[in-house]
Amino acid sequence: MSSRTTLALVSTVLLASPAMLGGCLLSQDKSTSISGAYVQPSDLSRVKLDKSTQDDVLGILSEPTSRKKNDDGSETWTWNWTKKEHGSGSLFLIFSGSSQKHVEESAHITFEHGVATDKWRD
Repeated sequence: MSSRTTLALVSTVLLASPAMLGGCLLSQDKSTSISGAYVQPSDLSRVKLDKSTQDDVLGILSEPTSRKKNDDGSETWTWNWTKKEHGSGSLFLIFSGSSQKHVEESAHITFEHGVATDKWRD
């Protein structure tokens, strides 16, 4: 067999190998989990400032993580949660790795005389 034929045969095998493996060379996985009193942005938007009462907010968001009486007589309710993101991937027989990310988030609503006057997310 000539060197030219050998080179052509090796090139063909190398180029065809990934196709024969059916995409098995690369794999990755991502997952997200949330723990705590998660507040969706769409739910927080349902709370109407100067209209929604504490009972309304309990019906929309459920029980807060904490309630704080402020010096000015208002009260701030807070919902806390943790978002955990995990990702992993590998390149067949060459590289593998993973990552984890933990994000602490919260939503807050301040009430004056039992009515929502401010709301925000951190």
